[in-house]
Amino acid sequence: MHSVRIVLIEPQRGGNVGSVARAMKNLGLSDLCVVRPACDLDGDEARRMAVSAVNLLETARHCEDLSEAIGDVETVVGTSARRGKQRRPHWSVGEFCDEVLPRLEQSKLALLFGREDHGMSDADLDSCTHLVYLPASEALTSFNLAQAVLLVGWELRRHTLAAAAAPTAAESAGEKLAQSAEREAFFEHLAEALLEIGFTSDQTSESIMRRMRRIYGRAQLSVDELSTLRGMARQMLWAARQSDES
Repeated sequence: MHSVRIVLIEPQRGGNVGSVARAMKNLGLSDLCVVRPACDLDGDEARRMAVSAVNLLETARHCEDLSEAIGDVETVVGTSARRGKQRRPHWSVGEFCDEVLPRLEQSKLALLFGREDHGMSDADLDSCTHLVYLPASEALTSFNLAQAVLLVGWELRRHTLAAAAAPTAAESAGEKLAQSAEREAFFEHLAEALLEIGFTSDQTSESIMRRMRRIYGRAQLSVDELSTLRGMARQMLWAARQSDES
């Protein structure tokens, strides 16, 4: 659990963040990162709800954007109740822990939780390698922020206590997994190349790149694999520009 980071995106109420800190301490989690908080994490409400986990509020990292919060993380898991066609595959948190997590045990993992009123945006979810949801009644599909952190965190803890992890293919080969910042640089490079060769246009680039992110996110690319893909993107750009000149 020491390799799991909890990332709260623009939390709006200090009491919710304090409750998250308490849930984290219950589960043995200590890495809390808050992106552009719209509340006072040092206020009475936050400290009162944190109870004996005030130290997590005091040591929480404050970031101005999401990329700063997850730049050094290999696996980024977004939580969202909405399951549109651009949000697939979308695992229940139990399925994710039982079927996917065993292949990711040796990587640093960030769990992303969105704003209390409208959750995570599409732009936030684009940074994720995996998406999960909490099965809930159709009468009310969203959970309180601290409840969501507790439920997702408990599933992770249950898994780590119950089963030994199987190594990923990259780990078996002794390879280092690519971090989020490295993946983002590749996606920018790939988007430029696909636009240059005419595979995408200004109108289709966003939706196609969203699908590309899902595909490559599931692949859990190593640093060497990502380097190969960036070489491919460079060659695509070179070939397209040579064609333009001729």
